[in-house]
Formats: sequence, structure tokens, C-alpha cells
Amino acid sequence: MKTNLLLVLFCLVVFAPGAFAQNTVKLFDAKPIQMRDPNIPLDFNTAVTFGSNEIYLSCPINPQSKLSGPGGGNLIVDNYLTVNGANICSSGSEMNCFDYAFNDPIDFLGEIMDVSYYGVPAIDISNKITTSGTYKFEVKDYGYTFGNNEIYLNTTCSFVSQVCHRDNGRRGSKTLTVGGSAVAAHLAHGDTLGPCPQ
Repeated sequence: MKTNLLLVLFCLVVFAPGAFAQNTVKLFDAKPIQMRDPNIPLDFNTAVTFGSNEIYLSCPINPQSKLSGPGGGNLIVDNYLTVNGANICSSGSEMNCFDYAFNDPIDFLGEIMDVSYYGVPAIDISNKITTSGTYKFEVKDYGYTFGNNEIYLNTTCSFVSQVCHRDNGRRGSKTLTVGGSAVAAHLAHGDTLGPCPQ
């Protein structure tokens, strides 16, 4: 009886959905409300990237991921947020990453986003992060004012880094993928952050 109970508990822990550890990383610091260059046309096709972050993820089968504001709360991006070039915002007809502005942002330049904008709930991006690999996140603006609150990635994937391992010149260099805690040790003996040049 005791053995059967232990076996059932083991199966629940190992095979239960959502049993993977949840990892969180800040993708973007908060950027206060700023004025857009008025010489650039107001158009989705001329959207300007004002923040970019590229990370390598090591993912389990069927990874779960979402983007949120601080503490898993609402996020605000004027205007939108992309994962590998695809806009993931879905609020309103213009696909913004904010619900709406309740104050004119131009009157609050330099202030935090929350003084003018209502955010959107955390966005599930599990259909965008489906396997291990490099993912590029960008915050973009297409006119008037721009900014964002802190943006976090919450995922069942692990965060890893690529380093160019020099191997002291014996066999040339090669790109290694290492856990975040191992990066400092590699850099200390001459490796460099990022993949090796071709």
C-alpha cells in the first residue's frame, strides 16, 4: 500500500501538467513617456524600435510562456511588442499593447506610463515560443508618443547564454550554450559572450 501511494505521488509530480518550474526574466526596463520624432510618418510600416532584447531559451516539450508587467500584472507598451518580428498585441483595432490612454500622454512627457495608460493583461505567447532557440523581443512605436512599463517573460523554459569558447587555441573556437550561472566562469578564462564568428 505504501509503495502504491509513493508511485501515485511520483506520477503526479513528474507527469502533472504545469509541473515545470516557472522562470522569470525582465526583458525591458520601464521607459517613461517620450515624444516621437514628428518627421517620421505615423504608420505601422515605419514603426521605430525603441527597445530590443535577444535571449536563448532551452525549452521542455510544450513550453508555456507569457509576457507581463511587474509582478505578473498588466503590461503597457505604446504601441506594440514583437516576438521574432510578430506583433503579439491584440487590444483595439490598431493592435496596441495598451487598453487606452485616459490622459493625453503629451501632457505627461517623462512620467511613468501608468499616469496616462491602462495596461493589458499578461499575454500568452506559448504559440510563439515552441522550442529551444533564440528569441528576439522588440518594443515598437508608430507615432505621437511612446514608452513602456517593465516587461517580464514568464516561462517554463530555462534561460541560457551562448559563449564563444576559445579552448586556448588548441582546437579553435566553438559556440557553447551554457546556463546563466556558468557565464562568468567562461568569461573569466577568455571566452566571449555570444556565438563565435563564422
